[in-house]
Amino acid sequence: MDTEYERSRIERLKRGLYDPEGRNAKNEHRATLSPSDIEIANNWGDTTVVKDHDEEGPGAPRVGVLKALVIFAVLTVLGSGGYLLYEYFDPFANPSEKNIEIAIDVPVGVTPGIPAELTIRVTNKNRVALGYADLTLSYSEGTRSADNPDQDLRDEKKSFGAIASGGAVLYRTKAIFLGEENAEKEIRASLDYRFEGINSIFTKPSEIRSVRLLAAPINLTVDILKEINAGQLLELSISALSNTVIPLRDVFVKVEYPLGFTFTNAEPKPDFGTNIWRVGALPPSGKFALKVRGILSGAEGEEKVFHTSVGVGNDKTARDIDTLYGNALSAVSLTRSFIGIDLLLNGKPAKDVPVPFGARVEGVVNWQNNLDAKIEQAEIEVKLSGAALSRSSIVAGSGGFYRSSDNTIIWDSRGDNNLALLEAGARGGVSFFFQPLPPVSGNQALVNPIITAEVTIRGRRISETGVPEEIKSVKVESVRVSSEVQFASRAVYYAGPFTNSGPIPPKVEQETTYTVIWSIVNTSNRISDAEVRAVLPIYIKWYGSVSPGSENLSYNPSTNEVIWLPGDIPAGTGIGKPPREVAFQVVLTPSLSQVKTAPDLITGTVLTGTDAFSGVSLLQGKPNVSTVLSTDPKAGQDTDLVVP
Repeated sequence: MDTEYERSRIERLKRGLYDPEGRNAKNEHRATLSPSDIEIANNWGDTTVVKDHDEEGPGAPRVGVLKALVIFAVLTVLGSGGYLLYEYFDPFANPSEKNIEIAIDVPVGVTPGIPAELTIRVTNKNRVALGYADLTLSYSEGTRSADNPDQDLRDEKKSFGAIASGGAVLYRTKAIFLGEENAEKEIRASLDYRFEGINSIFTKPSEIRSVRLLAAPINLTVDILKEINAGQLLELSISALSNTVIPLRDVFVKVEYPLGFTFTNAEPKPDFGTNIWRVGALPPSGKFALKVRGILSGAEGEEKVFHTSVGVGNDKTARDIDTLYGNALSAVSLTRSFIGIDLLLNGKPAKDVPVPFGARVEGVVNWQNNLDAKIEQAEIEVKLSGAALSRSSIVAGSGGFYRSSDNTIIWDSRGDNNLALLEAGARGGVSFFFQPLPPVSGNQALVNPIITAEVTIRGRRISETGVPEEIKSVKVESVRVSSEVQFASRAVYYAGPFTNSGPIPPKVEQETTYTVIWSIVNTSNRISDAEVRAVLPIYIKWYGSVSPGSENLSYNPSTNEVIWLPGDIPAGTGIGKPPREVAFQVVLTPSLSQVKTAPDLITGTVLTGTDAFSGVSLLQGKPNVSTVLSTDPKAGQDTDLVVP
């Protein structure tokens, strides 16, 4: 039996090492093992086992399983956390307009009149279907329907019905865009929708998209001089040419004049004011042309700019441009006239002188050589024109000749020796006479009559090289002829709209009523702010009857004034149509001191107003109206004087 010592591990090892029968085994271990291959337990008890390294194989699978379990646990935690995050923070879990997308696909540029294709895509990224979805497209002004180019297109609607969760719908449409070249035309889209299971309707707007117009629907051109003398007649030639394949309607042309421009005339005449033309319909490749004439005034070197625009109105009753198609700026520089010209009428500058009908007018042309050189063989022409001009009344002053074939008065060196050579800085003048026609020709009145005087002075100057150079200066002045207003004030007893009472002839201390009638006749120009006033004498009472009742006539007892405010009196009133009239009644109670006299019924009668065309203020006073009934056809003799 082994002792405790022999049972120890060390002792057993020693016996194994020195056992004669185990030497080969000892050598084999010594040959194949190294210290690094021996695993020795830290305790030296009997339970310690020496293992060969190759015997670790069976323990390796345990470590792999552990690692797999750890990885599986980590993945499980991550998956659970992700699921919780998804459940609580999923952007598509709850219905929202943020999960509805509206995409608009439009071309970058479009050609006016050519339909442009638009594509709209609506996507529902919600987990809930849309039970109802209606699309609305809103367009800028100037957009037309592709199906009917004559129809304006402001809003277009498309109903999609239901859109499933994750579903998308596509809508294609076309529109015609019109406007100014390079203008951006906006397109807006919005979706009215509701979610399934929800009754409320919501609206989802889209981003604003725009298309650029590559050209203008109408090509606008303006021809005008770059330089002109102050006071010279200026002409603008304007052309509007359609640049589309569709007809354009309600087309307008508008010219904004600079300060100092006086409109003379235009072909065709403006439809509104002096600067707006309503072209109306313009077919494809259609053209509209007009000419505008006027006088520019201002300082030398000053630049005047005309702004011409073309476009359409918003409807058939429009009076101005609503949607702009194109515009043009035209600049004119004022230069100093070679020969200065001043035109005077009746001793005043022509532009400040209104001319009355039938009155003889004296015109004077004052000239001055503004050059530092001499002017040879000068010639002066004055051409008169206008519907109100009496051609037979034109008379040339000293040395002049009136050429009736074109209403032109001419002066040259044959009639005025001073015109043979104009020294530098030289001055002079010529004169002429004319007269307006009567305000009425037959049954027609002249409306807003104008007489135009175009003064031209030409000659030759010798340049530094000795070569003669033709020079010319022009000045045009338009004279406005004032309207002729006729105002009548009279009294009647038997005639008129009222039935009068009392003795005729009037008797002392007995009341007799009379009718006073005021009449206004106006010939050529509109009279504005017309007013008539008269005063009742102390022995006259206001009766209170007025005819017609629509007239604004009243009596002021504080001042004893009868006041009539007819306002505007149109041109031609009383010519081809009835005059403007009003009648009222007064009461006369004569006194003994008035026996054998014809007492006044009204006194101090005055008509005031303004000629809206010429700007002349009107002031007409009329004699007192008495009991003399000269305009009453039924009144006999001896009906005017008061009897006892």
